[in-house]
Amino acid sequence: MKLCKCVEDYKDEFNLMDLGLLKLCACSAGVIAGLFVPKKCKTSVLAAASILFSLTLFPLMFKIVKTIANSK
Repeated sequence: MKLCKCVEDYKDEFNLMDLGLLKLCACSAGVIAGLFVPKKCKTSVLAAASILFSLTLFPLMFKIVKTIANSK
């Protein structure tokens, strides 16, 4: 199956930096999903979590898209 091959290729290139980015990305998504802060603070917490989520998600997605493109 082609997807399994791409996942194997990506796994081989996965390093400690990617793991850190993945953890920060997941943490930011959790903050966004479970935003239980007072109304006056929600905007700033949401903005910070969204920025962190974006800054960690895009490098991870770029790497997996590059891996998929190279496997074709």
